[in-house]
Amino acid sequence: MTDDTTQTDDNEQAIVPPAQEKQTEIDSASSELEADLQRAQKDLADLTETSKRAMADLQNYRKRVEIEKQEFSKFANLSLILELLPVLDNFERASKHIPQELLKAEWIIGLLQVEQQIRGILNKFGCLPIENPVGKTLNPEQHEPLMTGPGEKDIVVEVFETGYKLGDKVIRPSKVKVGDGSETAK
Repeated sequence: MTDDTTQTDDNEQAIVPPAQEKQTEIDSASSELEADLQRAQKDLADLTETSKRAMADLQNYRKRVEIEKQEFSKFANLSLILELLPVLDNFERASKHIPQELLKAEWIIGLLQVEQQIRGILNKFGCLPIENPVGKTLNPEQHEPLMTGPGEKDIVVEVFETGYKLGDKVIRPSKVKVGDGSETAK
């Protein structure tokens, strides 16, 4: 029996009291929960950062699409505008040759109003004439020299055809005559 008592005493010493065992379980569970909480917080921070980037990308995309849409609509009418410019050129040429005595005739006034109406439509869509370059230095981005003649070197002396811009883009350069430096044009 003594062996049983000794055995019992050994078992009693080896047995952890129930309160201490529960505390160990609680500490272990608490450690796991803290680790889970830290992982969840890190995941939340990562997802928040990803969400912010995605929102910024979406806003940038929307801005880019809006700009592209504006550019597309601006230049969607380009082929029509380029078809109208020769008509406007013909009106300009014709109006330069109207005899003085016919300028008061109603049908001439009507034709000049049609010319102004075409200009107004082009202006409405952002198509504006390039400023008259006579007396200014040749700008190859806006002027197409067709010939040279008497006048200051590289100075535009005559415009054969008005150039046009659509926004900031030259859609048709002005066709000009440039001085060759041989003599000063009057």
